[in-house]
Amino acid sequence: MFGFGNAPLIGLDIGTATVKAVTLIRRAENLIAERLAIAAMPAPAPSGGASLEASAVSRCLREFCRQEGFRGERVSAGLAGEDLLVARLKLSAAAGQTLETAVREEAARLAPLPLEQYTLDYQVLDNSSDGQAAEALLVAAKRERVERLREIVRQAGKKLVVADSTACALANVFELNYQPQPAEITVLLHLGAATMTACILRGSTPLLVRDVSLAPLGASEQEWPRIDRVAVELERVLEWMDEIADEHPLEPRSTQIQRLMLSGGGARLKGLDQVLRARFNRPLEELNPFRRILFKNGAALSRLVLEQAHCLPVAVGLALREFEP
Repeated sequence: MFGFGNAPLIGLDIGTATVKAVTLIRRAENLIAERLAIAAMPAPAPSGGASLEASAVSRCLREFCRQEGFRGERVSAGLAGEDLLVARLKLSAAAGQTLETAVREEAARLAPLPLEQYTLDYQVLDNSSDGQAAEALLVAAKRERVERLREIVRQAGKKLVVADSTACALANVFELNYQPQPAEITVLLHLGAATMTACILRGSTPLLVRDVSLAPLGASEQEWPRIDRVAVELERVLEWMDEIADEHPLEPRSTQIQRLMLSGGGARLKGLDQVLRARFNRPLEELNPFRRILFKNGAALSRLVLEQAHCLPVAVGLALREFEP
């Protein structure tokens, strides 16, 4: 959500095991996938290349963009992780106080570190007629993470113009492709190699977001099946949802969830769909980021989409930032 700039904007999802990129163009009323690609990272690199040497990530990105024909300079890249703060704020501005000041005060209350260590952005979701009350979506990333991402992109010969959260990218791609009803409650569950992102939406508005590390916590966890770990972490998120509803009766409960949408490289883990259906008893489907997007070059892109569509929603959501006002 951090906007910083004429070839299409490159939606760049730098994951632990793979890098994904998408560019979109608009023709009349249609969105068209002009180019998309996926490739392996040279070594483990948690979201945004956090643990791999920056120069190694940059070299990988430079070669990837060269080989796949992503010639534009502007990049929209994603961030995820337990240190990323994504929160829906209910604000009531005091007399003479601006909305931005109210956002910063609430962010300071929620952030575990001094606010000066974060880069902040927010989007107003709902505003009262007198301008004194509002709901806003806050995204706060550690400044050092944003600057590191910017430097990785710069060394790859590109320019970071947007740094967004994985959850916001998922919400954008879901809204475009599924056009949910305003009261519909959906869980978007994105499973990367190192991080699980759970985003609970009402309509297309995020109500609750949590990034959870899926790395083993100890030697004993090496034997814990990944599908069980995912189910347990999702249960914890839904418990959190119900705790919020206990304190705020107008907020939805987990019993009101209408469907689960899966994406990410882990979405096709053997047995995962059966475990989630059995434990949560909700309709479950794979999020298709190209449901309402056409393709410029039919055959090659169609094969890639058929095989890897579940890995690409974040990159598509990042590329969609091209069309925001």
